[in-house]
Amino acid sequence: MIKILKWVAAGSLFGALFFIILVGALPVEASQLRTIEPDCEPGIVRYVTDAERNILYRIAWAEARGEDDKGIILVVNVIFNRMGCPSFPDTIQEVVFAPRQFSPITNGAFARATPCERIKGLVQQAIDGADHSYGATFFRTVAGSAGSWHERALNRIFTHGAHHFYVAR
Repeated sequence: MIKILKWVAAGSLFGALFFIILVGALPVEASQLRTIEPDCEPGIVRYVTDAERNILYRIAWAEARGEDDKGIILVVNVIFNRMGCPSFPDTIQEVVFAPRQFSPITNGAFARATPCERIKGLVQQAIDGADHSYGATFFRTVAGSAGSWHERALNRIFTHGAHHFYVAR
């Protein structure tokens, strides 16, 4: 699997086609695709305090309240993935409150967040291991992403709902 991903990353057309055929033919877990950003470990969180859980509820609500279930889980997945990368902080609080990382922190949406039971349940699913992220460590809204730093500096790996998801190059 790692060799296939290297072919894809290197731009090999044959490798990319083989990968697409393989993914279509075999069930592939997201954890198997995490080699896209090799310095990072899987975003598995074993224990979340009540304070951290509240941070996750609020950031998920502020970032993705209009998204489907998968879109909300993806926000939490990105936070957990960042915690597994040496270039990011290793706690939920430090990741969410890092300067210029999550716009709801600076625009006030986080402070005004009123997470509903649906959001809380989906955050719990992510804590319990639901992961649709393929190792993504960044996301950005589709609207306004053309020409953005994300598009210039990162590799977009997929789009879900109103967000593009990325990994470092």
